[in-house]
Amino acid sequence: MFDFLKPESARSTPQQVARSLRWLGWAGFWLQALLGFIPILVVLTSVLARTAQPMTMLSLGVWLAILCLIVLLFSIYWCFRYTRLASRLEDRDLRPAKAQVIRDLKLGLVANIGIMAIAVVIALSRVGALTLKMLTLPQGATVVAPNQIGTTLGAAGTLITPSNMIAIHAMISAIAAGLVGTIVSLLLLYQVGQQRVSQS
Repeated sequence: MFDFLKPESARSTPQQVARSLRWLGWAGFWLQALLGFIPILVVLTSVLARTAQPMTMLSLGVWLAILCLIVLLFSIYWCFRYTRLASRLEDRDLRPAKAQVIRDLKLGLVANIGIMAIAVVIALSRVGALTLKMLTLPQGATVVAPNQIGTTLGAAGTLITPSNMIAIHAMISAIAAGLVGTIVSLLLLYQVGQQRVSQS
């Protein structure tokens, strides 16, 4: 299955590269689509909820999330494109140059690194804001619900809601999707780099 990890991969043929492109392309496509479902859902609901309210401007965090979503959708498409590239590699008449294949793989790599970088920036800011909220509570205090005996109610906005946890989960899923795409691109770049110059 993982022919490209074996020592004989130094003699990779275009057919072997095509098999790896197809297998890893589909694996990357489905894994990124599954991991990207929650971030896509969270960003869409966040944007739709804000635009439903009149005179509401989107924050920098939401714009970064939209950018991350766009790059993630591009990366999912790019993994699918690897499977089409595999078909072209198997046909001698349509076979692209090795340099073109490497350029396509490097573009996929850069897109996935971009996903991870943007998602990490969003996650750091969101988790930092939640940490500051928690630090406003007294040590050992519990925020359960207002008007209950034996609970401490912090200031408005200190309660961590389920939507906060869903947003954090979405950011982790986006980072994982970017990691999947990065691994796929690196494995394919390695195998293409080991391909015979003779294109036989």
